[in-house]
Amino acid sequence: MSSADTATLTEKLTEILTDPQGAPAERPSLATRVRYVCVIRRFEFMPVILTVALAPALLGAHSWGDFLSLNMVLAVLYAISGMQIGNMTNALADREQDALYKSRQSEAIYGLGVSRVVVHIAVSTVVCAALATILAVRTEHWDLLLIAAVVGILGFQYSVPPLKLKSAGAWQLPTLQLSLVFLPGLFVLRSYEQELEWGSVVTLAGFAMALVSLFVTSHAEDYLEDEQFGIRTYTVAWGLTKTMYIQSTMLFVGALLMISSVYATFGFTWALIPLVAAWLLSQRLLFTVVRDVRGATMDSAIAALHKKSLIGPYHAALVGWTTVLLAVFVLIGR
Repeated sequence: MSSADTATLTEKLTEILTDPQGAPAERPSLATRVRYVCVIRRFEFMPVILTVALAPALLGAHSWGDFLSLNMVLAVLYAISGMQIGNMTNALADREQDALYKSRQSEAIYGLGVSRVVVHIAVSTVVCAALATILAVRTEHWDLLLIAAVVGILGFQYSVPPLKLKSAGAWQLPTLQLSLVFLPGLFVLRSYEQELEWGSVVTLAGFAMALVSLFVTSHAEDYLEDEQFGIRTYTVAWGLTKTMYIQSTMLFVGALLMISSVYATFGFTWALIPLVAAWLLSQRLLFTVVRDVRGATMDSAIAALHKKSLIGPYHAALVGWTTVLLAVFVLIGR
């Protein structure tokens, strides 16, 4: 890397991690600071985030004692904290863009102060590293440290240079699938002392594909803003129609992987029926989105996506919690 490139990278990182105006002149009240912390950690996503941690915890458990063990408490805390680090980093890096289009995020960053947000990220990162180390020592599964390192790298590099995977076109999608669902879930599975069951790993892969596909309405409605700021997301790279076809296919393949791997590994359970129902409802949503954007003007397509983005998170939560229910029945049937 040339010195010019190094200087440019340093300048970009400095711009993200510092604020020329410094800390807020007047510190907000405690209640306001707590609200800001919840905003940058995206607590509104907790109904979905919890499923990412609980589904693999239940799938990997061989007894309720396993599920309620200290290892699982630590692993679930790691998964939740890790995803919140990614949320905070993204809010910090995108605060200028968010000031125009997602003012709550930007207001929270500047209300707390950029330096204090950096401290939040640093402390949470240390906590996650400590949890990963403790679990690696307790289980002697040293690959937990590798998984945690990869999750950390992807989480930070999603939003900040040099990679800024959020702007890597098609590569953004596998980054989301790996960093938000598959790798945190794999970390949880490996936190059990027993060896991995590959049926659980395949189920987790399908879960990652299905769950992330339902984030597409929120990603796609930002198409114009991302294009304006030069952020080459997968929706910008592929265009709206192709993106919807791909994500609809991801949901279809992911759901089939989940259902077939659970049936092949653990046998039939009645909890497959609610999951199939949730999948079909969500598949219908994405088919409707494909219909709305195909051949439509950009303004009409974005307006339709905005409406669907309001219900997309509910479908993600529905698929997530029916997967948790399925995992509960798998555990009961062991």
